[in-house]
Amino acid sequence: MIAAIIVLLALAVGFFRPGNTLLFIAMALCSFGTLAIIPPDMIGGTTVLASAVAFLLLVGRQALIAGQAERMVVALIDVRRMGLLGLFGIVAVVGAFTLPRMFQGQIMVYPMKAAGLVSYVVPLAPTSSNFNQALNQIEALGVAVSIYAMARWSGFSQKLGTALLWGGAAVVFTGLLDMIGTAAGLDVVLEQFRTASYVLMDGSDVNGVRRVIGMMSEASSFGALSTSFGSLLFFTRNAYSPRVRKLYVYPISIACLVFALLSTASTAYGALAVFGLLNVIDILWRSLFAPKAQKVVLFYELLGCLAVFLIGASIFLSSPELRQMVKDMLDAIIFNKTQSGSYLERSAWTAQGMTAFRESHGIGVGAGAARTSNFFVNILASTGILGGALFAAFLVRVFAARIPSSDRQAFELAHGAKLAILVAFVSMYLSGTTPDYGVFLAVMFGLIVGLATRKGRVRNQSKTEAAVSDDGSEEDVPQRKRPSSRVGRL
Repeated sequence: MIAAIIVLLALAVGFFRPGNTLLFIAMALCSFGTLAIIPPDMIGGTTVLASAVAFLLLVGRQALIAGQAERMVVALIDVRRMGLLGLFGIVAVVGAFTLPRMFQGQIMVYPMKAAGLVSYVVPLAPTSSNFNQALNQIEALGVAVSIYAMARWSGFSQKLGTALLWGGAAVVFTGLLDMIGTAAGLDVVLEQFRTASYVLMDGSDVNGVRRVIGMMSEASSFGALSTSFGSLLFFTRNAYSPRVRKLYVYPISIACLVFALLSTASTAYGALAVFGLLNVIDILWRSLFAPKAQKVVLFYELLGCLAVFLIGASIFLSSPELRQMVKDMLDAIIFNKTQSGSYLERSAWTAQGMTAFRESHGIGVGAGAARTSNFFVNILASTGILGGALFAAFLVRVFAARIPSSDRQAFELAHGAKLAILVAFVSMYLSGTTPDYGVFLAVMFGLIVGLATRKGRVRNQSKTEAAVSDDGSEEDVPQRKRPSSRVGRL
């Protein structure tokens, strides 16, 4: 309860304080996936996460600014901007309340809330999960449109870059807190951040190695979060100044990726593999088309990676015990995963989700009605062909968005965000249980489309440079007087 009170006070300060504090706090709270802002017992067992409240306040603050609510509505009805995502949100929300009643008792599903540790198929019926998922869809859509509105102002790239560092630092902090707190027996401290009414999988291990879960409910959630922030910061590293890149971006992104390994989650390992593949492709692309100065930086980055690889390989090859431990870990996490009970159970969820999609004749059974272990299958099972087509069309819009390379910071942020979305999709493909794309992807969606459609992308910055707050207000400030972030200029 103490942690929740502190967060409430911080949110109040962030809401009323001019500037970007609320945005920074919201991104940091993404790592506290078990921190309920209100004790669940006081509201009938429903969990209201601190991160959800933070982003709702961010949306509300943006909408209260003169003219911003109208701009957000215009974006939602324009298919060239956020309209396709808005239509998907409408389909998901309406379906959450109507489809479970339309097909009630006719289709078998795995419910979102299992009666015990083992899930069983039950006849489709309206539940509180439909309401919760509808709220999640509304929140994610609101976040996406709010970030879109903010991103259209020149100068927001720097603000969001700093917010991403806050988010990555929070991942590292919660990972360390989980490791140190558990090892030192500080359960009382950890319980302050684990107040949600979720089943906490904090005692599991792989071959005697404890799985790090941070302040999430399970290792797969923490692993997905770590790979998402780690890959995003690494892919957007060229949007930061050399000083900030060396002092903050490299250490935080690498630490996030290390914690993804320590989660020992197969979903995180799959995402890391795709992260590595995308890095190879990105390096080849930059070696051909990047500016000369960036190619020099890329050369030193490759030297650093080679040095780390050689050191790691030397340690690995010189220790038979380490080689055996790694082999056993990989067997348990990846190669023998298909023989585990959790894999069989999750595969059954996904198979039943596809069955529900077919038995509903492609209409879907409603958001929150069926549990799967594949985000994309859940999109089809929950929202049907229409919802799946709208979401796919919006993804095409996102990845087709173009930002001129002359606007270097915006270009690097959008380019890195697109690659990070692909990494996040790997985790969602392997373990996504709902059709909720979440606030992380919502921020990425809004950022990319906002940067691609903003007015005056490239300005004469030798005279003035637009300084903006996260509420969307703008003023022209001489470049020499520009206030810098606490972590340095981007």
